[in-house]
Amino acid sequence: MQPYLTSARRYRWWVAAILAVVWITGLVAAYVEYRTTYESRATVWVLRASPELAASNPTDPSVPLVQTGASQQADLLNQLLQTRSFTEDVVGRTSLGPALQGASDRSAFLENVRKRFQVKTIGPNMLSLSFTGHDPRVAFELARSALDVRADRVGQARIEATAALTALYRREFQLAQAHALEAQRQLDQFTNANNGPLSELDQRQRDQLRLVLDLAQARVSDLQARMDRSVLAPALLDISGMEFQVVDPPREETQPSGGTRPALVLAAVAVISGAALAALLVLVGALLADHLGGPADLGSLNPARLLATMRRGPGQTGPAERGLRPPLATVAVGNGGSPHNGRPGDGKRARPKAVQDRRGR
Repeated sequence: MQPYLTSARRYRWWVAAILAVVWITGLVAAYVEYRTTYESRATVWVLRASPELAASNPTDPSVPLVQTGASQQADLLNQLLQTRSFTEDVVGRTSLGPALQGASDRSAFLENVRKRFQVKTIGPNMLSLSFTGHDPRVAFELARSALDVRADRVGQARIEATAALTALYRREFQLAQAHALEAQRQLDQFTNANNGPLSELDQRQRDQLRLVLDLAQARVSDLQARMDRSVLAPALLDISGMEFQVVDPPREETQPSGGTRPALVLAAVAVISGAALAALLVLVGALLADHLGGPADLGSLNPARLLATMRRGPGQTGPAERGLRPPLATVAVGNGGSPHNGRPGDGKRARPKAVQDRRGR
């Protein structure tokens, strides 16, 4: 632990500078995010339509999902927001439409809009839709546009589903009418062929023909009722609006709201990043100090010949004593004050072998 404390004291000004820059920048960004964020929210009351108004096929074998009305509508809104065409329609109805048309990267533009929407359930029959942005007017327009486009899409889908279901019923109605006409023709033909008293076998055959005719006519009446209901039920739902009622419509906020969470995230990231950078600096400083060693480690070096000339030697006072110069001079210079060749204090200068050979000549 001591090397890290030493490294922290050695680089304390660098640590303080890093923490100041990162923390102050992060806190300022968090404050700006909090003060410039506006949220427009709408609350919706969701009710399930009665089975009598549901334009569904009674013979459909599919099993309905066990899901509350709010969660079902919230899932629908989230799924619609993930589609490109829906988001383009939402943006196109607001003041951001020209910006979308002139954007170089429309996918990134739509993704930036999409991630600012939030849909969540409040209870089994309540949900909320909100948009968070830096412009209160744009936030209000996008929240309102999302509800309007959703209503248009659901209405169009209901009309198309009704048209398809009506076409199916109409085809079945035509076949049922043909069967009823055929049963009526067979019964009339049998009645015309047997004017006199009927035997027991003929009476049984006549009763069977009448039963077939009654069933065919009942089938025709049932299909006619289904066709009428398939057209009337969606119209009643659209007129009443009972499935999707906007209790609190979105509005243009005048005070910042919705930016608390992003601001806290920015502040937390800044604090953690600053602490991590400071810790990394201290750790690297401690590791470098361990590998390079200090002045006390120079005494363990083996004596060597003179490597360099020192302007200051042992015994001198000054700032150089606190550096590496005094230990280097101590190693390179003996006790007698002259360079040595391996034995400190002998007072003899060690000459290179090449210099001795030249003087001997």
